[in-house]
Amino acid sequence: MIQEKILKLENLIEEASNIVFLTGAGISTNSGLPDFRSDNGFWKTNKPIMFRDFLNSYEARKLSWERNISLNRVLEKIKPNTGHLFIKRVLDAKKGYLITQNIDGLHHKSGIKTENIIEIHGNATKAKCLDCQKELDLKPFHDAILNKKKIPNCPSCFGLVKVATISFGQPMNMNDFENAKDKIAESDLLIVLGSSLQVQPVASLPEYALRNEKKLVIVNNDSTSLDQFADVFINDDICKTVEQVNI
Repeated sequence: MIQEKILKLENLIEEASNIVFLTGAGISTNSGLPDFRSDNGFWKTNKPIMFRDFLNSYEARKLSWERNISLNRVLEKIKPNTGHLFIKRVLDAKKGYLITQNIDGLHHKSGIKTENIIEIHGNATKAKCLDCQKELDLKPFHDAILNKKKIPNCPSCFGLVKVATISFGQPMNMNDFENAKDKIAESDLLIVLGSSLQVQPVASLPEYALRNEKKLVIVNNDSTSLDQFADVFINDDICKTVEQVNI
């Protein structure tokens, strides 16, 4: 049964001229990064910092940066796995795009071109000014926290700077979401890897693909609400699955 599904996945990839990938936390667990929402995930032991609190409280901003320092110490040690490298291999061979819910930067580490990645929830390895939207290096902000100095503002406009991720209560960048929909509309095939398809609005993207008559593949450890509508669905480990795919 699984070999039939693998063969069908190979055929779908071969036939497609434009492929979009959608990835969630499940693709990074084999790199040693627990799902933030899992039983041993970050949000089980850390109360989320609401965006309004970040804006209004220096202490909340300080805690946010402290957490980011801890997270980046983990991210610096982990590497892309065969799931990430599989996506790179496909996108090197085909026209396409990657849409990800992940903030870990592993897709960048895998070598996929930055211009071919849409990070719906942002990137924890970068900082961004909330006013002018300029991307900044994390180091000055980490150094300030570690040296118990005042957190600096944006060097360009003096606005508040935050880790370049979407916090709880922070409006998502709808330009990224609309761009993701546009890329799916231009594609032949959407491959979902490691997403439970429960977090909106990203979970609506495969439904959008189906409405626009795109082929759909879902590979996830657990079943999803859209498995029955997919051309291929495989409820198994991503690395184990893609290692069987010949492209």
